[in-house]
Amino acid sequence: MRVRPISAEAHLQLIRVSRRLSPATIWIRGAQVLNVYTKSWQNVHVVTSGDRIAYVGEKEPLVDEHTQIVDASGQYLVPGYFEPHAHPFQWYNPYTLADFALQRGTTTLVSDTLMLMNLPFSQVSSIMESLSAHPVKQYYWARLDPQTGKEHRKFTREGLTRMLEHPLVVQGGELTDWQGVLGEDEKILFGLKHARDLGKRMEGHHPGASVETLNTAGAAGITACHEGITAQDLLSRLQLGMYATLRHSSIRPDLPDLVKGWLELGLPWSSRMMLTSDGSTPPMHRNGLMDGTIRVAIEAGMPAEEAYVMATLNPAVYYGLDAEIGGIAPGRIADMLLLSDKHDPTPAVVFANGVRAAEGGEILVPTVEQRWQDCSFPAFDPLEKQTSTEWFRLQPTEGKAPVIQMLNAVITRLEMEELPTDEHGDVSIQDDPDLAFLVLIDPVGQRRSAAVLRGYGRDLEGLASSYTASGEWIVIGRDPIAMAAALKRVREMGGGIVLIDRGATACECPLPLAGKFSDAPMPEVIDMAVAFTELLQEKGYRHFDPIYSLLFFTATHLPYARLTADGIVDVKSSRIVIPSIPLP
Repeated sequence: MRVRPISAEAHLQLIRVSRRLSPATIWIRGAQVLNVYTKSWQNVHVVTSGDRIAYVGEKEPLVDEHTQIVDASGQYLVPGYFEPHAHPFQWYNPYTLADFALQRGTTTLVSDTLMLMNLPFSQVSSIMESLSAHPVKQYYWARLDPQTGKEHRKFTREGLTRMLEHPLVVQGGELTDWQGVLGEDEKILFGLKHARDLGKRMEGHHPGASVETLNTAGAAGITACHEGITAQDLLSRLQLGMYATLRHSSIRPDLPDLVKGWLELGLPWSSRMMLTSDGSTPPMHRNGLMDGTIRVAIEAGMPAEEAYVMATLNPAVYYGLDAEIGGIAPGRIADMLLLSDKHDPTPAVVFANGVRAAEGGEILVPTVEQRWQDCSFPAFDPLEKQTSTEWFRLQPTEGKAPVIQMLNAVITRLEMEELPTDEHGDVSIQDDPDLAFLVLIDPVGQRRSAAVLRGYGRDLEGLASSYTASGEWIVIGRDPIAMAAALKRVREMGGGIVLIDRGATACECPLPLAGKFSDAPMPEVIDMAVAFTELLQEKGYRHFDPIYSLLFFTATHLPYARLTADGIVDVKSSRIVIPSIPLP
């Protein structure tokens, strides 16, 4: 696959610079250069012609007054990093994530498009193509299945064909509806086969999968999985011909254990291993993007050379892009990073497409202007009713209340429990500060689903969020007045998250784009998310990521109980356990 076309004139010039017949554009001298093909450091000159590398070796290039000479003595030069599995909608968006990636040395992203599925295909294509002008190279994957039941109507055979055949789409997945595969769902099987017929990759989603399940996944066309939780999980994937992606995300910070477990196995590091940050929420990005992931790997005991290869060459090979990117070699695009120390992966200088694009964390080149005003997201708030405290009361069913227990940040279990009631016959949780009401509001169908929640925090008065997988609103709290006030404010803001504590607004996080993400620069989004997370931790949230918890309360691809517009669903059986009711 050709990443950037090269003209006949530029091609000839590239050859001439390599032969020292024409002057270099950039000459980097004195650096220890990582050869990702041999996993060794070399003290060689690196010479560019335009946006490509022309020469890597011991001879000095031809120069003139226009040649930029970079004295990199005492520094280390590595290829630009490659994030093979990005979710660019965790409050931030693809444009702001690309800017942040450039600052931190990630020069290629392969991104999810799920959050754009409410848009017409022409608008999705326009967004993808507009980002092609960004210094960071951007590719995408086509979803075969949704993460909520209400989105199934959007996943048609025609839509899958359009997405999979788009030239910027390099894979299908990540495939979460494994039951659809086992049930031989026609659309999913078509998507798997069509991706294979197109020669594109297919990302799986198989946490805790047995070898038998992985065999079936491989037969179906799955080529990689990032859900390995143990070193043995990685080995099982590799033994069956898959790529195994080692993950360190805000919801699954598994990388240290994976590295230590692999070292205990005593096996060589595989060329079919990659690294990913897997769509971490903003607080984790205080440590960077792929640079932060590489640092964790090195600190856990992975040799630095292996970590850099897993974040450069290996994903480039996997996607068939290694003739263009992934290494510092003649003919490759000049995406290169100068490091002060080979164990510190955050770059001092970023070269992207043969240009000094960032230095000291500051972007030096134009990027791409966001054009969200051209997107026709569905109306955030079609509900004409005023927010009411009556929405946040719960009546028991046959003397018992549905209680959702958080087993971790995203996995939940439903139990029917006897709880006290008040004078109105409503469930009372006043005697247990660990409990809160969890209410889904469907502004389109004007319905609500309600349960008691255990494990999100203590003494939560009111928290409202439009940041959900399904697009409905989630409200959590112990005080219906505070819950109503939080949701009222979210509606006034046009989307986001609001926390009410001690009768006052403790935190506001505006997410004006479809109620799910922000157009603010990444540092602002990080600060906003850190403040929210720290408040939740003070209130007793004890899992990895309260932001992901909000997102996935409505995501029906995860076990075991989820809130939907139709009611509380048992995911394993797809059965509505407690139906939703109209808004009073």
